[in-house]
Amino acid sequence: MSHLATPVQMSRVFTHLLVKRIWWLSLLLAIWGCQGPLQKVEIEHAAMGTRFRIVAYHRNPQQVERAARLAMGTIDRIENICSDWKSDSEIRQLCRTAPSDYPVKASEELIEVLSRAIEISRVSGGAFDPTVGTLVRLWRRCQQAGRLPRLDELQRARQTIGIDGIVIDSDARTVQLLREGIAIDLGGIAKGYAVDAALKVMEAQGIKHILVDGGGDISLGFPPPDQEGWRLELQPAGVGNDTDSDRVIRVVIGSRGAVATSGDASRFVEIEGKRYSHILDPATGLGVPGPHAVTVHAADGTTADALATAISVLDEKEAGKLLDRFPGSSALLFDPVGGPPRVLGVFPGYPNH
Repeated sequence: MSHLATPVQMSRVFTHLLVKRIWWLSLLLAIWGCQGPLQKVEIEHAAMGTRFRIVAYHRNPQQVERAARLAMGTIDRIENICSDWKSDSEIRQLCRTAPSDYPVKASEELIEVLSRAIEISRVSGGAFDPTVGTLVRLWRRCQQAGRLPRLDELQRARQTIGIDGIVIDSDARTVQLLREGIAIDLGGIAKGYAVDAALKVMEAQGIKHILVDGGGDISLGFPPPDQEGWRLELQPAGVGNDTDSDRVIRVVIGSRGAVATSGDASRFVEIEGKRYSHILDPATGLGVPGPHAVTVHAADGTTADALATAISVLDEKEAGKLLDRFPGSSALLFDPVGGPPRVLGVFPGYPNH
């Protein structure tokens, strides 16, 4: 019996040592992998009428791709919530309830983006207004017809406008629309909100060195490794000669934040010899006269996007006052006839004066 017991005991010791060695080997391999070089990964996705691009630096490209699929899914969900072009979007369905005698349940994302839109509308004195949907649709029809809106058309459209027609209960997660015919247009803020949301998804998946670009609305995570910041080229396309390399503004943004550019580079119309942007001035109901371009830096993409829209319709003095309401924000106002942009605030990486 004793000569049979000894091999069994030795086998257990050997197995224990083998498992322990394998465990240590796996740990060393994992540590070696974590210390491997970071790789640049770029992924693109079509949504919201533009192309979204994710740029990330990570040691595991497969992990980045998995996280990017989740981020792009989030962008698609926000488009289905905020789109004015999709008849079945949540915002379009909400507008069909107006005027309502009772609150309507809304998604968490819609409550959040609509609340931010109303906040920026208030502080901008209506230069940014999410209730201009009726004016936007009127302007689109007139663009197609190649004419300006008539006074009676503008007057009817203006009757539906005003953020006082929106009641939000964040705790109950409801929205009530009080004004008949109110049409909410989140086109000046939704892309900024989407790049912010995508960035949060990526960071939650362990991707820290990350940039999310939604057609000029850019949300920035930590900069690439061993670099002082994200190197961005700001091209005031549509303002002057957009093939002139001297017109490209190159900046390095070292801290986390966001950049949004608003302009009429590709979306404009000429009526009676005058150029108008797709961006509407709520005060006139007409597209902003162009050519023009504005780039805003702010703490997050949602704010930067909405501020770029608002500043497009404000004069320089009022634009500066608006930026003061958002500490750390700044803007570059590009001159349509050329020359360096005018700087409001301290724009990161740009020679401020």
